Amino acid sequence: MTPNILLDFLKKDGNILLTLSADHPTPSAIISLLLELDIHLPSDRNALVVDHFNYDSASAPEKHDVLLVSPPKSIRSDLRNYFAGEGTIAVPRAVGQTLGNAGPLLVPILRAPSTAYSYNPKDEGDVVEDPFAVGEQLSLVSAMQARNSARLTVLGSMEMLQNEWFNAKVSSAGKQAKTANKEFAKKLSGWAFKELGVLKVGKFQHYLDEGNIKKVANGSLVSVSEQNPKIYRIKNDVVCCPISYAISRTY
Repeated sequence: MTPNILLDFLKKDGNILLTLSADHPTPSAIISLLLELDIHLPSDRNALVVDHFNYDSASAPEKHDVLLVSPPKSIRSDLRNYFAGEGTIAVPRAVGQTLGNAGPLLVPILRAPSTAYSYNPKDEGDVVEDPFAVGEQLSLVSAMQARNSARLTVLGSMEMLQNEWFNAKVSSAGKQAKTANKEFAKKLSGWAFKELGVLKVGKFQHYLDEGNIKKVANGSLVSVSEQNPKIYRIKNDVVCCPISYAISRTY
């Protein structure tokens, strides 16, 4: 599974859901693939994300490596948020990612809390002098949608998908809650494999704009020019319009 093979798979409209874990060093081929897409992982393969304020005190009372994160909010007001929800998402032993600024096709789905940071637990000393990234610089779940609409999703914590975390009870600041991992996993896998957020055009019309419009029986205005001709000339004015489209869970 070389980077070229995986990139060719994406170029052929394939979709990839890639899971990482701090307990398993990321293979060099995967690191190279992500670098090609401007997604960066820590150079230290034992690095993980910790947070001394937002962690599960029941399962990680000392290591603080099980982060408790709220479901992601919408990045922009004009974009639909497919990953919104209620509750708390548990993110155990995550490998944090940073995204290149020059990648318009990249987006962080789930960011780390502002008090989180990435470090190697094998390093001696209590102070981390030069962390890989901190706070919201760290993406726990990242995504890329290529220009051909192929999707690559990077999940920094493979453990998030384990049954034990789907409806686990977590504790923070003396308050207990059930995790929302199961619902988040459904939405994430649905988006990754194009069960969510896919635009389907049912019918499309185009014609030469000659100003020839007439009114039909139902009151609609239509062009009397040939519909969907096979050829146009250079500098022709063309009118294009989708007749129907839908964003669905099943397309």
